[in-house]
Amino acid sequence: MPTATRVVVQNEPGQPLELREATLPDPGPHDVLVKIHASGVCQSQLFWMHAPHPDPMLFGHEGYGTVLATGSAVTHVREGAAVMITWLPRAADRNPDRASLDIPGLSTAHSPNVYTWADHTLVDELYVVPLDDRSRQDVVSVVGCAVLTGAGAVTHVAPVDAGGTVAVFGVGGVGLSAVAAAAVRGARHIIAVDLSTEKLQFSRKFGATHTIDAGQGDPVQEIIDITGGGVDVAVDCVALPDTVTQALNATRAGRLGVAQGGTAVIVGLPKKPLVLDIARQTNGNMLTGQKSLVGTTAGGCRQDDIATFLDWHHTGRLDLNALVTDRYPLTEINRAVADLAQGRILGRALTTT
Repeated sequence: MPTATRVVVQNEPGQPLELREATLPDPGPHDVLVKIHASGVCQSQLFWMHAPHPDPMLFGHEGYGTVLATGSAVTHVREGAAVMITWLPRAADRNPDRASLDIPGLSTAHSPNVYTWADHTLVDELYVVPLDDRSRQDVVSVVGCAVLTGAGAVTHVAPVDAGGTVAVFGVGGVGLSAVAAAAVRGARHIIAVDLSTEKLQFSRKFGATHTIDAGQGDPVQEIIDITGGGVDVAVDCVALPDTVTQALNATRAGRLGVAQGGTAVIVGLPKKPLVLDIARQTNGNMLTGQKSLVGTTAGGCRQDDIATFLDWHHTGRLDLNALVTDRYPLTEINRAVADLAQGRILGRALTTT
């Protein structure tokens, strides 16, 4: 029978989020009805809060919960199972349906994929990942986006070799995941760059070997001095014009006919147009230094990679309990997103129901 729920919705861009009551229909053939216990609070949701959207919008794309019901075609999870919800679909011979919900007093609300800022959600089965008993913890929520994005940058997009060098610009939840993954890969220098002294100190818990306060001096020159020429991989989790330029400049230059240069990876969502002069850069420009600048979503991961990152957590290589530093009841979602926007969240935050 239909399920009553409370769900976070925004009618128009820039407006405060509202917690509305709604009724979920019975699951269709490929749907899974999930009781949400926790959901991550992600910078990308702030991006969508201010992006144009013609219809009311639903939010949240990494969550943990319990299956209440499944559609007739769903076979990989059953009622009572613990699951993760991620915005990264598993590979299949069909495209997943995006979530939508009729909100009383508003027109139909939509999400680009899933919504997890709710008491209950109805999502396409391709976004639902079954969990074993070890993973019945609210902190696994953040693997569905933050860990995939940050860790994937240095395991898939620009794989770091043992003994390699890495710089991470912006060490929130995504950046800390990149730091931890670089440590797992055996990087020799893992350099955290941020404007927050507290976040820089915190990054050492995840494997940072050096920290740089970007508000004091020239972070690019400091990275060059630490590494003797620049890093193999620079991960930009901020995606401002200055940080993209710094990340590219901080990578090592290659040698013509001998070796390629380093790679800068953009994982943050740009908030404004990025204009880059590839011929006028320090530490060898992009062309003569044979450097690479790449962008990625979900860290180039597939849904199967979630099992690897959960194993890192269970074996002590990625401390999700430490990564989740803040929890908010769903009723305080506007405080949660304001704290994230103001840089007051040390690691990753969860909403809880």
